[in-house]
Amino acid sequence: MTFSSEHEDFKFFNDYAKRKGFSVRKSIIVKDKANKTITFRRFYCSRHGFREKKHLEKANRRRRHKWLTRCGCPVKFCVKLDTKTGVWWVHDFIDRHNHDLAAIDTAPFLRSHCFINEAQKLEISTKRASGIRNCQIRDYDARCSGGYQNRGYQEKNLYNLSVADEQSRKLGDDADSVLKYFHDRKKSDPDFFFKYDTNDGCLNRLFWADGQSVVDYAYFGDVVIFDNTYQLNQYNMIVVPFLGCNHHRSTIIFACGIVSGENDETYQWLLEVFLEATFQQHPDSVITDGDLAMGKAIKSILKGTTHRICSWHMERNANKYIHDETVLAKFRELVYRCSLEEFEEKWKDFEKKVSERLPSRQWLQMIYGLKESWAVAFLDKKMFLGMSSTQRSEGLNSDLHNYINCKMSLCMAVKQFERCLTHKRTKEAEFDCIVFQKEPVLQTSFPDLEKSAARNYTPNIFHIVRDEMERVVGLVVDEILSSSMASKYTVSRKEMAESQYIVHCSRIQDDVDKISCTCAKLECEKIPCRHIFAVLIHMKATCIPRCCICDRWTKHVKSAFPSYREGGTFNVSIHCRRFHELNKAAMPYHYEVAKSPADYLKLMESIEQQKQQFEHLHDKKFAGSSKVKQNVKEDIKSVPTIGNPKPVVTKGAPKKNKKRYERIKSAIESKRKNKCGRCGQRGHNRKTCQLHRRVSS
Repeated sequence: MTFSSEHEDFKFFNDYAKRKGFSVRKSIIVKDKANKTITFRRFYCSRHGFREKKHLEKANRRRRHKWLTRCGCPVKFCVKLDTKTGVWWVHDFIDRHNHDLAAIDTAPFLRSHCFINEAQKLEISTKRASGIRNCQIRDYDARCSGGYQNRGYQEKNLYNLSVADEQSRKLGDDADSVLKYFHDRKKSDPDFFFKYDTNDGCLNRLFWADGQSVVDYAYFGDVVIFDNTYQLNQYNMIVVPFLGCNHHRSTIIFACGIVSGENDETYQWLLEVFLEATFQQHPDSVITDGDLAMGKAIKSILKGTTHRICSWHMERNANKYIHDETVLAKFRELVYRCSLEEFEEKWKDFEKKVSERLPSRQWLQMIYGLKESWAVAFLDKKMFLGMSSTQRSEGLNSDLHNYINCKMSLCMAVKQFERCLTHKRTKEAEFDCIVFQKEPVLQTSFPDLEKSAARNYTPNIFHIVRDEMERVVGLVVDEILSSSMASKYTVSRKEMAESQYIVHCSRIQDDVDKISCTCAKLECEKIPCRHIFAVLIHMKATCIPRCCICDRWTKHVKSAFPSYREGGTFNVSIHCRRFHELNKAAMPYHYEVAKSPADYLKLMESIEQQKQQFEHLHDKKFAGSSKVKQNVKEDIKSVPTIGNPKPVVTKGAPKKNKKRYERIKSAIESKRKNKCGRCGQRGHNRKTCQLHRRVSS
């Protein structure tokens, strides 16, 4: 037989070996001394030769011997190059095995028949970047190819590829890779903002926000939730996302920081950079957990911003010190239901009952000093859009742990964070589609006002507004002051006439220019309350006044600028993009051709011919058994070289099993030798125990 290339003869012999049931190993090559080209190639059965004696006679083995795979099989396949014609021909061939051959269904597990070609590597890397697990990729490829025997690789190859890919990302230039990634993002997104800080030459703080996040903050940055997340990278650095609430009442991400500490200086740096990224636009309100360092930084940097401590965190901290349910009920009343006039009196009562059971007054003094940040008496008429806790942050933390884990490199964690960000923006695009393609069914007794609400508000806000309209039933409106420019009304329920709300209304000609209620729902949540709707109905209004409609809750709030929702998630190489575009373009055609056996065979012949022409013209091979080495350091000369972050100890949740953690730590520190489970001595295990060998012999 003759072959056109060295690759073709190996492919032929390897395919032959798979059908027969053995594996192939490459062996001797001979090169031309003049031009260093290969002129002779020899292939053996993988069971050719014998294991060297030095590996069998090694003393003090700690592991048992691997099973012998070589038995001196004489099978060989030699090819030689005719230098005049450039054709390879079979020089020698021996086909007599001295061992049993593998069955047809087990041959795919032999070594030379298990490899991942370059196209499969690209497809697998794309699937893994999308969050698909290795076991799911394996099963999907097996189903598409008609079984594991046609897949071309086995489970071990897939996991080895994944481990090699992860190890390549954990090189010494992780911090430089992050900065290079941000510089590339800056080229594609001019509004992309990032800043970093170093300590002793190592990355210490990192902050970034893309152009879409900055635009979102301009629309929805009135209330910011500021919290931290742990165990999201291999350096144990803390991830600090800045969150808000968009016009669909969904969580929106404004920016993110990754820092090595949780002190005042760190949070001050984060807030200063955050204001720099958002053009010094201060939020109206900030919600955080009970971290004192966060509170000091907010008080120092965000002057004039109302700070609220999460009510859930306050209640949880109270449970650590108070174990009496009646006393806890009094504390909840201070947090949720207490007027400014009643606060001091109720606090003294609460303090007296706690002091009887709590020997230390330090906790009481601390929370009393922060009363303006957690008590409803001081936060009653502040603008928080109906939020009183960091629940949105906790929800994002849960989502992030589905994308990122504590073993990830910093660069990979940043990319996975942006993948989570893209997912949330995709949901926002889905809601935007519903807004302009669907209309609600009107069901209240005030169709004009309800239709006006449906025309302006997003669906989630519309339902809240409609609920307020429905609660108008039973309210009594009395006009106590009336003029051409202003009016004053009292609104109360028939059965509770003593509980009244006062609504002030000012007009310009016949239009309502300004309206307010003493319940302050419009000022706090930017949504008109039932009392305002009762007055509008009393005035026989046919639409909701413009002064009652806040732009942040409307359908068209982001219509001025087109949204760029993808971020850097889908920034792939040109080669990868072309590869998937070719697959996408050919897929419908292949689907139709596969219906006919004749058309299928004809197309396969055409593909084989094109492959041979491509190999001949471009000197490319489709073997795919070669390894792809990823160069992480590509083109980072323009980025200043800085060291990777130092692993830090955080203030997060402790280990689940503290005793087990301390036991493992002490074992590592003392470097104790293994203890045999058979004889109880150290320095070996059950497999290498001499007692076991004597009993066996």
